[in-house]
Amino acid sequence: MHNRSFIRGAFILTIANIIDRSIGFIFRIILSNMLGPEGMGIYQLVLPIYFVSITFLTSGTMAVTSRFISEERAKGNKKNMFKILKITFLIVLIIAFTISSLLFFNTKYVAEKLLHEPRALLSILIFAPVLIIVASSSVFKGFFQGVINMIPASVSEIVEQIVRVSTTLYLIQLFTGAKLEYLVAIAIFGISVGEIVSFLMYILFYKREVKIINKEMPYDGKEWDTFSIVKTIVVTSIPITFSKLIVNVLDLAESLIIPSRLVVSGLTHSEAMSEFGKMLGMAVPLAYMPAVITSSLSTTVLPAVSEAAALKKWDTVRLRINQAIGYTTLVAFPAIILFLALPEQISQLLYPSSPGVGAFVRVISMGSIFAFLEAVVASILHGLGKQTVVLKNSIIWLGVCIIGMYYLTAMPQLRLFGYIYSFIFADALILMLNMFELIKMTGLRIDYLNWFIKPITASTIMGIIVIISHSKLLTINVNMWINIFLSIFTGILAYLLLCSALKLPYIEDLRKIILLKN
Repeated sequence: MHNRSFIRGAFILTIANIIDRSIGFIFRIILSNMLGPEGMGIYQLVLPIYFVSITFLTSGTMAVTSRFISEERAKGNKKNMFKILKITFLIVLIIAFTISSLLFFNTKYVAEKLLHEPRALLSILIFAPVLIIVASSSVFKGFFQGVINMIPASVSEIVEQIVRVSTTLYLIQLFTGAKLEYLVAIAIFGISVGEIVSFLMYILFYKREVKIINKEMPYDGKEWDTFSIVKTIVVTSIPITFSKLIVNVLDLAESLIIPSRLVVSGLTHSEAMSEFGKMLGMAVPLAYMPAVITSSLSTTVLPAVSEAAALKKWDTVRLRINQAIGYTTLVAFPAIILFLALPEQISQLLYPSSPGVGAFVRVISMGSIFAFLEAVVASILHGLGKQTVVLKNSIIWLGVCIIGMYYLTAMPQLRLFGYIYSFIFADALILMLNMFELIKMTGLRIDYLNWFIKPITASTIMGIIVIISHSKLLTINVNMWINIFLSIFTGILAYLLLCSALKLPYIEDLRKIILLKN
């Protein structure tokens, strides 16, 4: 269907993610400066509730829709594709109405008793009804992932981000001087408007896709009975949902536990909220910027691996796994070295009114490679039907993180750094467990040379070049924005040339994709 290869799908989604995240990242910097550390702290309290609700509603069904539609597409069973979509949509709508209603009518309890922040009440009231729209969009998104058409998701997400940013900035400017809780509520309202626009775009793309499928797949193929589809969707989606939900449960636990434990360590409530906002609202998004790429790979590798596994093409499965992990390390290592080389400079440039962000960025980036790789490996295991294994390992990960959060954050000599160390250890542990399962199932061999040695070597040399370039430009008093840009640009150019000289295979793959030869 229209030459929709796994790698090209990842490339399209990556470009869209870069545009989307760039807009979002710039917006987050502006929003951070508008709301301040305390306002970002309230914002970070509200977002986990929103994301936990979305994850519960969408993650399992979206992954299952993607997986089974890709399998039925590979087998030529057109009728099953649309039947899976309709049944999933109905299941998601029923659950979404239930969750949205429960949250809407218990907003005061959530804000005052769970979050201990009454100023979060209005924000929760605003996003609760929009969960129904988000859940509906997720089904369409899973469908398009299943047919390996990443254009609808790419375009919809960019438009959603533009609408969100423009709406939020306009309203904040309009209500300048309003109370902090109203400004935070405006930011949540902007998210809601963006989601509604995105849903409308998915409907338009779906109508077009139906015509393409009917033209290219004239025969209905074999048909599942309705009960079998419902049973398969529910049984398969539950462990995936809980695996994904665990990440958002951690976000929620952070909101509930970290501020109070920081107070135990000796900080005031205001200081605790400020440090909380710096780490989770500023440092984490910055250090995890390579997730723009890894999230694209995680999304596209699931249906690609499912499709190959359904046809028993295990060499293709191993090839796609190799490519997904290889591209992850290709992007992650230079980003990590960059944040280790200039953490304070980049942080001060982006967050001038929030000193101390750079220290968080440096430590988080040291262990971020485990998180990037784990996201891709977990997605592959979901595609291979190993969702129960991922859930089991995710529970272990959650336990390690919460123990570290509770005990280490309260220590005055560690505080938030203690928690950072604990989740880096947890990321490394779950990666090891999931990787062991993947190797056992597929017979995959770890490509130490191309996954690690070559990109680390090139990244290290790049880091040295960046530091030297930055120092030289400082001596001639170049504007700091220009200094950082030129230093990073020089480093990235050197990295790409080094990777090419080291004959890293993924560089050649990228060239073919860009030139439309793959």
